Amino acid sequence: MNAIDNQLLTAGDLMSRDVETVGADAPLREAAEFLIRCGVHGAPVVDGAGRCVGVLSVTDLARWASGREGPKVRPPRTCAFQEKCREPGGRETVLCRLAEGACPMQRLREMADGKLGLACIEPNSVPVDWQTVELEALPSAAVRDFMTTTVITADPSTPVHELARLMLDHEVHRLIVLDAERHPVGVVAVNDLLQVMAHPEIVTPGVPL
Repeated sequence: MNAIDNQLLTAGDLMSRDVETVGADAPLREAAEFLIRCGVHGAPVVDGAGRCVGVLSVTDLARWASGREGPKVRPPRTCAFQEKCREPGGRETVLCRLAEGACPMQRLREMADGKLGLACIEPNSVPVDWQTVELEALPSAAVRDFMTTTVITADPSTPVHELARLMLDHEVHRLIVLDAERHPVGVVAVNDLLQVMAHPEIVTPGVPL
């Protein structure tokens, strides 16, 4: 396949068809547990008819945890590997009990006794790694109250160059592919586009991967 043939490819040719969805009325805590089991960091949110109405991602949880939206609440403890340490003079430091290098939010700092300790620089954020999120700290309100409602989508016939333009214009790494009834039928990730550019011979227009 040559470079011209790439222009014949569409979202339907490239998309992954295994789409995990979350119900808009599902409790946020249950949705987070579901994403952990699926091993993903985000998923389309659907209404009772299966139509896409939003997206729930780690970013949405981080926005809630940081208190940027809604009423101010006490900062949550979002990591199960934190340990508070009160030093002489009353200064409180949140230490990390994970092994050094296991989390990007660790920083070595000198403690009051002169020894080095692993401190957490973002003790109230939600780490990208789902395994360090303390699920009990998440609210039980419905997903629809926390999801992102602006969803960048494509349909199965969207050509590959348009998929690339959408990702660049909206600064996203994946697009949800919807059918005519707005049901999620696939996902195209930036890696799918890169794979086509590097190995066009593995994809044939009209033949799903």
